[in-house]
Amino acid sequence: MNILLIMADQFSAHALERSRSTDAHFNTPHLDRLAAASTYFSQAYTPFPLCVPARSSMVTGKYPHQLGVMSNAGLGTSAGAVPMIEPGHGPESLGHWFTSAGYDCAYAGKWHALQASATEGDGFAPIHPFGDDGLVEACTQWLSGRPATRPFLLVASFDDPHTICEFARSQPLPYGNVPTVPVGSAPPLPANFPPAPYAPSALTAEADASPRVYGTGDYTADDWRAYRAAYAALVARVDKHIGRLLDAIDLAETAVVFVSDHGDGDASHGWNQKTALYQECIRVPLLVHVPGQSSATVDTPVDGVLALLPTLCQMAGIATPSGLPCRSVLEAQPETVVVATLFDSGTKPRTTGRALIKGRYKYTVYSWGKHREQLHDLDDDPGEQRNLAVEDSSAALLEELRGELYRWAVEHGDADFLKKLVLPASAPARAHSDIFVIPY
Repeated sequence: MNILLIMADQFSAHALERSRSTDAHFNTPHLDRLAAASTYFSQAYTPFPLCVPARSSMVTGKYPHQLGVMSNAGLGTSAGAVPMIEPGHGPESLGHWFTSAGYDCAYAGKWHALQASATEGDGFAPIHPFGDDGLVEACTQWLSGRPATRPFLLVASFDDPHTICEFARSQPLPYGNVPTVPVGSAPPLPANFPPAPYAPSALTAEADASPRVYGTGDYTADDWRAYRAAYAALVARVDKHIGRLLDAIDLAETAVVFVSDHGDGDASHGWNQKTALYQECIRVPLLVHVPGQSSATVDTPVDGVLALLPTLCQMAGIATPSGLPCRSVLEAQPETVVVATLFDSGTKPRTTGRALIKGRYKYTVYSWGKHREQLHDLDDDPGEQRNLAVEDSSAALLEELRGELYRWAVEHGDADFLKKLVLPASAPARAHSDIFVIPY
């Protein structure tokens, strides 16, 4: 089966969901067209809300901590990680695996796992470097010029709307600036714009430590509204590119997946960009179109990015690499998804965190700071404004989810973060001693 994988960097899931009045300003007619013929996973998550770790997971099917890729700096020294070559170079990575299965594999646009553009060493024929200008033309030229004797896997990876980062810093946008919108016509602030009571202090410290990265330290309410207008314009711009790409294929004969590596804060919690474990940053859009299958919506939490490799394998009808920690999203899923993060602002100790989503509940713990434990009911409180971790009535639930995260960390060898967890009462008696055999 021919497969087209479309990626848009920093594209938040809520940009495709316009049921809330504060998100009505997004305009994505071409992705809406794809959604009408796809299965939409409304609770799809990235394993790490940052480009390089997420993309490394995407092409290998392994968690960032297993790869030792915990920042945009690339390969690191995460305890327990298996020493390895670059994520895309292994024989079981996406491009190499599909090539060995008889697919013609081509890659256009942003790679960033680890270098900016894909190379032949990543298992793909690189047909267009990092950059959105000319990307669609390169894809359509490759599609029209290739022989039809073998199936293809084509990846079209757009940079927008990631260029909202340049907008926040008042820098020129690489593919052209977006029109300025009068404040009165700009989107309203999201309902969860104000920092919530009992918010984690670590995030405030990280924003203060990197003002030149975020660029929003002195933002007024009007500035944030302008930011939301610009982000929506960038979403609309990449949607037009995607529309031209969809016009070049036959949906009746080509499977299509649309996904992002992570989202954007988009003013929620007064946050922009990624890295934080807020829903706006970690939840990603995931559309899976399989020819002949009806559209549907799946509301179960899924590893939308981590599971991309096994999902594409199932769609193609080929074997899946052995030893992957999750399976295709087209199969029944476990209830629990875990997302990791690490801030690389240069301050020590570095802020790390994990979020565990189980059904309607989300348990988040950061490595330090006041209110580092967060517990939210995503059904009743999707904006994460009420931290149940400070309420005695939720003590049993909090303890249960502490146990879930502890068991996950042990099972998946997340040795570094075991030292940052709040251990549940159900942990073995020697758990603390075993974790801190090496104190630091």
